Amino acid sequence: MISACALVVLAGCSSDAPSAASWHASGSGSAQGLAGQGGGDPIAHPIAAPGSVTPSAAASASASPSASASASTSASASPSASASPSTPGDGIIRTTGDQTVALTFDDGPGPDTPTILKMLRDQGIKATFCVIGQNVKQYPQYVQQIVADGHTLCNHTWNHDEALGKKSADTIRADLQKTSDEIRKAVPDAKVLYFRHPGGNFTPLAVQIAAELGMKSLGWNVDPWDWNVKKWQGQQMTNHICSVVRNNTKPGSIVLSHDGGGDRSATMAAYKTLLPELKGKFTLVAMPV
Repeated sequence: MISACALVVLAGCSSDAPSAASWHASGSGSAQGLAGQGGGDPIAHPIAAPGSVTPSAAASASASPSASASASTSASASPSASASPSTPGDGIIRTTGDQTVALTFDDGPGPDTPTILKMLRDQGIKATFCVIGQNVKQYPQYVQQIVADGHTLCNHTWNHDEALGKKSADTIRADLQKTSDEIRKAVPDAKVLYFRHPGGNFTPLAVQIAAELGMKSLGWNVDPWDWNVKKWQGQQMTNHICSVVRNNTKPGSIVLSHDGGGDRSATMAAYKTLLPELKGKFTLVAMPV
């Protein structure tokens, strides 16, 4: 009998990517790579929502990646379709609010950004990029390409300060404004309508200030922890990303992954397989602007 892990490799979700430094430090969160709620927990990323995968289930999934995908009644990809984000009382969007699925990529732009942009372009898929201000300053040409390709931009702070939301209102405002200003240096007419707090560590103050600056706070509900290169490397990481995304993505999902913050070769390898699969199962959209 072929193991579930072997099936993932046979499906093409494998890569040998070296480990590298990441924006994110490994935390002791409630689960490691699962469907979660993306915002409101002081630990980076692993935030479980009611009805999401339990920590034990997530651990089991990562130990034995499965080739099976979550079921969906939607089989078309419509890059131009617009989602209707669902915003709960805390002001953090964690689902698209309809049958669509939104792919989001954090911590760029960086050396791997052109790779994911080409894959998205080849598949006719639009996504959302949550960009770091200092990276925008280093790679303005990639931000220009993100916009030229029709993707949505999201403010992910100047230097990925996971504690920003606990600082003063003036500090938060200055950081977000500086980041948006840098984005508009690269693309003068860029629409920056979303904010994602690093680590998902949203605070009411950060959400409020983002709203005052014209930005909605963007969380997620599927997170493969592709930033955690200390736990998974190379083919193991690629298989893990495929497993979590396949098994937890459903209509309404906002999927978190990374195109920056370290070597994302394993993420790129995973999405080479995942993009056509997801396109065949869901309507994939960028967050609406």
